[in-house]
Amino acid sequence: MTGLTVIIRFVHLGASTLLLGAFAFLFLVARPALRRVEESLRPEFERFDQIIFRLVGWSLLVALVSALLWLGAQAMIMSGQPLRRTFTLDTLGSVLGRTQFGRVWELRLALIALLGGFVLLRERERDERDWVALRLEGAILAAALISALAWAGHAAATQGSAHLVHLAGDSMHLLATGVWLGGLLPLVVLLAWARQSADRAWAAFAQEATPRFSILGLVSVGTLVLTGIVNGWILVGDFPHLVGTRYGRVLLLKLILFLPLIAIAAANLLRLRPRLLAVPASDACEMIRGLLRRLRRNVLAELSFGAAILLIVGVLGITAPALHVQPTWSFPFRLAWEVRKNVPGVPQALIRGGIGMLLGVGALGYGVLRRRHRPWAIGLGLAALASFTAITLRVLAVDAYPTTYLRPAVPYSALSIAEGGRLYQENCAGCHGVSGYGDGPAAVGLARKPADLTAKHTADHTAGDMFWWLTHGIAGSPMPAFGDALSAEDRWDLINFLRALSAAEQARAMSSLVEPIPWLVAPDFTFGIGVGAGETLKDNRGKTMVLLVLFTLPGSLPRLEALDRAWWDIGLAGARVLAVPMREAEQVYRRLGTRAANFPIAVDGNQEIVETYTIFRRTLAAEGVPPIPSHMEFLIDRQGDIRARWMPGEGAGWAEIPRLLKEIERLDKEVPRAPAPEEHVH
Repeated sequence: MTGLTVIIRFVHLGASTLLLGAFAFLFLVARPALRRVEESLRPEFERFDQIIFRLVGWSLLVALVSALLWLGAQAMIMSGQPLRRTFTLDTLGSVLGRTQFGRVWELRLALIALLGGFVLLRERERDERDWVALRLEGAILAAALISALAWAGHAAATQGSAHLVHLAGDSMHLLATGVWLGGLLPLVVLLAWARQSADRAWAAFAQEATPRFSILGLVSVGTLVLTGIVNGWILVGDFPHLVGTRYGRVLLLKLILFLPLIAIAAANLLRLRPRLLAVPASDACEMIRGLLRRLRRNVLAELSFGAAILLIVGVLGITAPALHVQPTWSFPFRLAWEVRKNVPGVPQALIRGGIGMLLGVGALGYGVLRRRHRPWAIGLGLAALASFTAITLRVLAVDAYPTTYLRPAVPYSALSIAEGGRLYQENCAGCHGVSGYGDGPAAVGLARKPADLTAKHTADHTAGDMFWWLTHGIAGSPMPAFGDALSAEDRWDLINFLRALSAAEQARAMSSLVEPIPWLVAPDFTFGIGVGAGETLKDNRGKTMVLLVLFTLPGSLPRLEALDRAWWDIGLAGARVLAVPMREAEQVYRRLGTRAANFPIAVDGNQEIVETYTIFRRTLAAEGVPPIPSHMEFLIDRQGDIRARWMPGEGAGWAEIPRLLKEIERLDKEVPRAPAPEEHVH
């Protein structure tokens, strides 16, 4: 069924493209060209016009039939019923009335019917205004017909702020395709007619029409490139998804076919068009016919590549967008400037490589522009460019695996990190140590010391790298494979814990003063407050800052009372207080009574929250991992990053409420930026 759907989409898109291209060619190319040549050509031009209208009629018929087949195929896919049960009123009514595809299909069917009425019921034009009006109306309806396809494709399903941008970009992409590729067949007909005609006026007409279509094609190609970049950014996003997903690879094939299409069009524009314009039609009719023959052959080649591209578009339409699919990396390395930039000698090697590439480009340019010494200059330039590019890429290369760009299947949350911590103690602490420093008791007898999981290099690896190592182990090292021992969810929990462990070590310098650059993502968590629906920390993103308070009774009671008295001022400054008991959560309301009543106390889920956020207790003042304090406070900004931390005994800090308010107000003055990522991925 998939192959049949692709063919139906291809045929329907091809017919819709030809409809727009035919009207655009008549209105924007043929009519202006006719006005520049002899009036005696008008009767012949009317015959040409009739041929194009016959093409329009056949295209409408094909569009109608393929639209009906497309509806049937879509009904079969959505209902899961065999063909004989698909064409029922209930099934078709559900598809037409309850789906976006059905509503757009009804609109497009109405446009086909309206356009068919214009074509079939048209009368002979009395004057040029009638001629222009009919073709202009046809072009508008054909443009609406093809651009409406965007509302039934991937662009219609795009969410958020990119929705309208994607719809507009996809519509413009389809319109440019119709004007350019759809106009190629009328151009072939015109070139064949002009080449075979004995009337020199046709040669002059072809000389006028060809450059006009070239300009139209140039504008269309520019539009295709710009809108293709926008659509690709929304549906693909990055290079790993381009080469590591089915949608991305099919899109790459489309781009590969687009290159020779552009090359042929460029040859027509830059070589044949100037030669055609330079030949006087009255003196060299045979020469013009020869050029027209070559031009027609090139246009037929363009048409072939264009048809192949439309077939690929049919495949893309039924393929899940790359960003919605986990990518599989196909190369044993990746380029990572952030990882390699601090390695000694790397910046200098990049500078030398850049200079070498510039010299290669210079030699190549010299060989192209100068006839003398051309072969060796071009050869030297290509060799230098290839060599220094390879050297530069090698300097930036790090090991990669099929899962390198895999997105975590488990969110970076307190629940996941807490579970990962338990798995770590059971499976990893023996070698890597309880605190992750690589000093576990089993490490003594190993020839290769286990990695320090708290070091900065841990953050240099992607989550997908770590997933591969946990699944398959590391060759040449004592690191075993856990693919059989731990489920995929367990491995992601373990990775989230390792991320938090590394971040905690880097956060030793964090204090009660707001960090100037956000970098520490606050693990999300779900919490319950008394009776009712739970909340998540992420619910506050884009709305308010959060002062997260981990407390222990009775020692934290004076602090909670101080925060309760300052609750109004803290709220005016733009923050919300959220308190979490570190133990005995079931008794916290009884022990607090009416004290600290102005802010919520998160009871449900408190254990995972405490286990996760106490990981960030490491400080510069304490070697190793200090004991868990009885009270901790974190200031989390509106984008979901931890920006400051305070623990009693760690200096004056926020012991006095005005100092806390000062930090909240400082954070409130920051210019809003993009929120933290949904998953903690590097």
